[in-house]
Amino acid sequence: MKKIKHSKYRNTGFLFELLTRQITYEILNNSKEENARDIVKEFFGGNTQLSKELRLFNLILNEKYNSESKAEKFIDAIVATRTKLDEKKLTREKYNLVKTIKERFDIAQFLSSPITNYKLLASVHKLFESKANNVSNVKDLFDCKYTLVEHISTTAKPSIVVKKDIVFEEYRKQEKDLRLLTYKILVESFNTKYGNLNTNQRGLLREYINNVNNTSNFSDYYKKALKETITELHGFYTHMCDAVTKIKLKETINVMKKQRVGKKISDDQVSALMLSYELIKEIRNVKAKHTK
Repeated sequence: MKKIKHSKYRNTGFLFELLTRQITYEILNNSKEENARDIVKEFFGGNTQLSKELRLFNLILNEKYNSESKAEKFIDAIVATRTKLDEKKLTREKYNLVKTIKERFDIAQFLSSPITNYKLLASVHKLFESKANNVSNVKDLFDCKYTLVEHISTTAKPSIVVKKDIVFEEYRKQEKDLRLLTYKILVESFNTKYGNLNTNQRGLLREYINNVNNTSNFSDYYKKALKETITELHGFYTHMCDAVTKIKLKETINVMKKQRVGKKISDDQVSALMLSYELIKEIRNVKAKHTK
C-alpha cells in the first residue's frame, strides 16, 4: 500500500500558521512592508478554495466532543465535506500561494519555523489528501485519525499528566483578558489585541518570534525575565493588603518558581509569563487609581 506523504507546501493549515506568525513578526518589528498580511488577504480572503479548506482545518483543531465515537463521526463528516471542494482550483491556489511566498520570503527559512501543533496539522492534511487522491494506507490513516480523535475527544487520556496549580487555573478561567493575552491567541488574532500589550509583553513576544530558530538565545532571555518577574511579584505580595489578590500573587509566584527552564521554552511557559505580566499591570493600575 502506498504511504500517504505529508507536504508542507500543500498543507493549508501549516502555511497559514506560518503566515500568521510572520504577520506578528512584521507588526512587532514595525515593518514598513506587510508581505504576510497581503498574502493572507489575497489567498484566504473571500470565497477561495483555500479559505474553505482552512475553515475545515480550524473546525477539527478547535471542536471538542465528550466521547471518542462522536469525535470520530465529526472527523468523517469534515473529510466528506472536504471532498466537495474544487480540487483543481484548490491545487492551483496552493501553487500560486507557495509561488508568492517564495517571491516574498526565503522559503527554506520560512518553512523551518517550529510549529507546536505540527503533528495535528500534518494528520489533518494527510487525511484530506488520502481522500482526494484515493491513497489508502491502513496504518497511516489509523495513526492520523487516532491523533485527531485523541485531540478532539475530551475523554482521551494524555500519555503524560501535567499537574497544574488549581488556584492559578481558576484565576486564568476567571480573567478573560488574561486568557486572550497569550502568544497563540496573538498569532490568531494579531491585530485585535496588539494595542493592549505593555512594554514587557511586547518584548517577550518579540524575542519569542525573533529567536524562533535560536532557542538558546530565547532561553537566556526567558530566565532573566522570569527572575525579574518573580522578584517584582514578591514585592507586591509583601505590601499587599487585599486578601484575594494576595492569594493570586502567592499562587502565581509558586507556579512561576516551579518552572523548569531548559534550552527550549514551551508555549505554556510563554503564556505563564504573559499572564504574570498582565497581573503586574493590573496591580499597577489599581495602585495608580488609589494614589490619585
